[in-house]
Amino acid sequence: MITHDTGFVYVMRNPAMPDMVKIGLTTLLPEERAAKISSHEGVPLPFEVLFRALTVRWSKVEKLVHQRLSRQRVNPRREYFSVSADIAVATVRECVLEVNGNDAWEVGEIHPIGGEDRITLALEAGEVFVLLAQPSLFGGGGWEPLDLWQAHADGDQLEIYAADGPDEIAGFSDGDVGGDDDPVPHLDAAGNVANGVLIGRERLAPGDRILWMRDGEQPAACRGVLFEAREYCQIACRTWNPQVNSVGMPLILNYLERDPSPAMVAVSQLALRLPGPRTWAPRPTAREELSLPLPGPERWLPQLRPKKDRPPRRGKGSA
Repeated sequence: MITHDTGFVYVMRNPAMPDMVKIGLTTLLPEERAAKISSHEGVPLPFEVLFRALTVRWSKVEKLVHQRLSRQRVNPRREYFSVSADIAVATVRECVLEVNGNDAWEVGEIHPIGGEDRITLALEAGEVFVLLAQPSLFGGGGWEPLDLWQAHADGDQLEIYAADGPDEIAGFSDGDVGGDDDPVPHLDAAGNVANGVLIGRERLAPGDRILWMRDGEQPAACRGVLFEAREYCQIACRTWNPQVNSVGMPLILNYLERDPSPAMVAVSQLALRLPGPRTWAPRPTAREELSLPLPGPERWLPQLRPKKDRPPRRGKGSA
């Protein structure tokens, strides 16, 4: 099974080089990367982290950012660019959306989620998710749509974290205690760098599927990307551009302000006719109290753990 992990693409600046920014990647915390390069001989002042994007496929994101800003690159062998911090940040956000958006995932196959998977999906406004479940182990009743979700702004992010069991996860729609708490409220060890605004927290049971749909340029076109939970999973959705409805209420993940298009309905009907899942477990009932506290952010973002407690990193980009 293909596994997924998260890393960071960052924008840094050194006060001794005010007209340049450094854009790179790390599977550590960006502050740790900044401290490492600041310790090099010849670096007059410490680097400061201006921005970080938590992402899968971080190497591809970094490569695309460097391509987009190639004319502003100071030296092809170095990661320094003569651009403003605003342009650098905007470019990283655009590239995350391109590399991890709906168009970047294969259709026509089921993407499994399990083990230690950590996935971030980059969303566009108007995309719709359908949560599908089978009510019984034998699948006699077929698939049932349990919920509909919507992305409300470009750059919203849906995070999926494989868990060890139902006691680690909580869902807002399920009425769970802790279902409206942010599982990863900060992105640094000190807790000073706030994450995006949480607009949804949901849970998956083994066998549940998520159908992620994006309308195509033609009315009859729709891309449907399908994920299947092989373990219990925690879902979090967040935004950096909060939206409100006509009466000023915040738009959250499970609030639909649009009707699914006919093409989305057709793709959903196809998904409902697919064979059953590889693994299955009953969805937990609503949890009104916690026998144990829900895990802290270091459970879902291992970079927040002390270095000695971190698992080995998967893939490239550990520096």
